[in-house]
Amino acid sequence: MNYRAATIGDLALGVLARETSGEITRLFERSAYVKVGGEFVLLLWGKLRSSITINIEGAGGPAMAVGERCTLAPGGLAFESCSFEVREAEVYRSALLQRRHTRLPSASSLASGISFLRGLYDASPSGPSLVADPELRRFVKTALTPLAAGDDVSIHAFNSYLGLIGRGGGFTPAGDDFVGGLVSTYNYLARCRDWKEISFHVRRLRPRTVPESAALVAYAAKGYVDEGVGSLILRTLGGSARFTDELLAVTRRGHTSGLDMSLGILLVEAALSDSEREGGALDGCLRALWHQ
Repeated sequence: MNYRAATIGDLALGVLARETSGEITRLFERSAYVKVGGEFVLLLWGKLRSSITINIEGAGGPAMAVGERCTLAPGGLAFESCSFEVREAEVYRSALLQRRHTRLPSASSLASGISFLRGLYDASPSGPSLVADPELRRFVKTALTPLAAGDDVSIHAFNSYLGLIGRGGGFTPAGDDFVGGLVSTYNYLARCRDWKEISFHVRRLRPRTVPESAALVAYAAKGYVDEGVGSLILRTLGGSARFTDELLAVTRRGHTSGLDMSLGILLVEAALSDSEREGGALDGCLRALWHQ
């Protein structure tokens, strides 16, 4: 069967241009991960765009098998069972790679956002959530609280974020999603404000989580997030007090993946808000999160 791509991410396009072969590592109902060299490309029968995604036109789903290999060319991917044409696909580029004027949200809007997330966590049927994980409390104490006080985030975060990697259930563990949301937000601000970015290396993540999730966290650190997460970050840092629509769109993703990513985004913004304004934003968010 031959498929056509409606959109291809800029990273995926670069992979097709420089690599010659790949292999299916994960299959889901409407998506498939292809490992190509040290990178991953996501084939998706859906409209959510990202830098690593090839969005496939039409109905259907993966017709391949885990372990099936493919040949790559700038024009697409060819498996034994099917092929994917990308020559006429629109190229998607992450909005977080562009420098903009940024303004952190108010303490009240952040606390409202965290209260909204906590309600969704409480209603989730997925069992114990990241909110109840002691590693989250440890990360808050060792990284976010010092950040709120104006300390050097790169030192604290680099020494403590690894405890969250691999925590929780799901294909992409809850801790990975949280760290991805947090670091994509912090590093976006760093690029816009000429701060030092936090460096994430896949080799430090791989022993603790699945390879695909480790790659997604590393991509997020560089600003390569999907358009839903990018829209939420841009909205919260664009001076608006209202971001419920963007927050709701992200939280609908997966079992708790969207919740965990959103939590990382809002908590790091709260800590940074305190470092600039001394407004008690982080304390307010933590009270809402843990019903203190």
